[in-house]
Amino acid sequence: MNSDLIPVGIVGAGPVGMALAARLASFGIPSVLFERDPELRKQGSKACLIQGDVLEVLDKFGCAETIGAEGVTWTTARTYVRGKEIRAAEYTRRIGYGPFVNISQFRIEQLLLEKVEAGALTEVRWSHEITGVEQDGEAVTVTADTLDGPRSYRCRYVVACDGVRSPMRALTGVEWTGYSHQDRFLITDLKVKLPLAKERHFHYDPPFNPGRQLVMHPQPNDIWRIDWQLAPDTDIEAERADGRFDARVRAVIGDVDYEIDWLSTYRFHQRVVEKFRLGRIFFAGDSAHSLPPYGSRGMNSGIQDADNLAWKLALVMQGKAEDALLDTYHDERHAAAKENLAVTEATIKFMVPPNLARRIARKVLLTLSRPFQGARDKVNSGRMAEPYTYTASAITESAERHPLLGAFAPDARITAPGAVRVRELYGAGFTGLYFAPDRAAARAFAERALADTRGLAARLIVVLREGELAVPAAGPASDMPDGVTVLRDRDGVLREAYRAAEGTCLVVRPDGHLAALADAERPELFGATLARCAVATAPASAPAAAPDRAGRVPAAA
Repeated sequence: MNSDLIPVGIVGAGPVGMALAARLASFGIPSVLFERDPELRKQGSKACLIQGDVLEVLDKFGCAETIGAEGVTWTTARTYVRGKEIRAAEYTRRIGYGPFVNISQFRIEQLLLEKVEAGALTEVRWSHEITGVEQDGEAVTVTADTLDGPRSYRCRYVVACDGVRSPMRALTGVEWTGYSHQDRFLITDLKVKLPLAKERHFHYDPPFNPGRQLVMHPQPNDIWRIDWQLAPDTDIEAERADGRFDARVRAVIGDVDYEIDWLSTYRFHQRVVEKFRLGRIFFAGDSAHSLPPYGSRGMNSGIQDADNLAWKLALVMQGKAEDALLDTYHDERHAAAKENLAVTEATIKFMVPPNLARRIARKVLLTLSRPFQGARDKVNSGRMAEPYTYTASAITESAERHPLLGAFAPDARITAPGAVRVRELYGAGFTGLYFAPDRAAARAFAERALADTRGLAARLIVVLREGELAVPAAGPASDMPDGVTVLRDRDGVLREAYRAAEGTCLVVRPDGHLAALADAERPELFGATLARCAVATAPASAPAAAPDRAGRVPAAA
């Protein structure tokens, strides 16, 4: 990358930073990753689970299949109280990935690094610790301590993906709202063969960690991740020295051989930055929000941050959207973070009751959960992560027009060139999904809809019923314009999944969320609908004040 102006600088080569770089590259946008470590470091399982819907993001640049094949896919989450199972939550096995795949964060990082290093549009600059940042109306200048001394880089945009202790937050002065929890937790990756089903196992007040919680997750290659809630005065190093740690482990797994692959203690946080965007600087992943591990929201929501930001940056940098589109990154992903915080806060208050009344109430509920189903249903062991629905976004139409608007697009099995699922057809740009009453209507709609897409990359998928004559199973058709894929809706599966009546045309964003309902009666307005989804139009007002070095805009006098 020889240009003096780096298109996008990404601080942090973790899973979120590398996913962002790979996704930007899929849109043709170059980037540079600045990483303070000299190389990729193994840090145990860390994040140990990737959600199936998040694997769809990695699938857009070819990293999902290996993760899905190597990881442990599970569909059952078991909850125990005092050693007795009280509930087994079942999750539907999908046609694509997941619903949940257990694999170490380090392995995901390895695969992402292979992808970004193999591409021509991304550089990774190791041993680059960012120590300074300034911005003006045209670019951001970052200063890095390197092996060759301090160096400065000028970037059109900078995205902070530098983790929960983010130096970029300190350098910009962004407010880090929320709190850090006082209880400590122990994560241990053990290599051990256990007779347990490869599922999630969550224990309340078990005999091997009385009065506290423990959760077990299977990993590939006979690794089990075990998380203990610890007493405040626990000294793990002292336990390892005097044999108490071995007793702690054997109380859980029994008298079997094991090896410690990795261990660490941590305190969790309930925090979010006040603004995900400060001028030309953006925050994503743990630098933007830090969450407890309950429901596996950390890395998963961070990769969703990256996918949300990548297509918006690409459109703005390509001159196809106004700068105001980038404001919707904060609007959408801050709302997602707040919902995640609300879910985990409810779990925290159940797992670690903040006062005597709550402790008594929980003790009673746990006691009643064994004999009574109603009590079992109220035991909170953490709601699993799922994609956020952008119900209040300026670039998503109201769900009053269609119940799925704002949601992540459903998947369904199809037969098409190079695709077996409908989600595989999304991601390169905007997609219109038109449920045509017949072939003639489909052709007429396609010709007028694709005549002017306002310069935005768009394709049209025409969904025809099984009974339409001469309709191939799927693929391009000679009587349709370029950019049209025809799908035959076997047994109305797609119509059911998308709750679509005849003549419905849904617009799918590049990140796979349903954004709008196009006017099937006036297909010439299809491009205008895309433009509304791609550009957040700001109200007329006086020119905005220039941001300061941290991207803050001075208050009006």
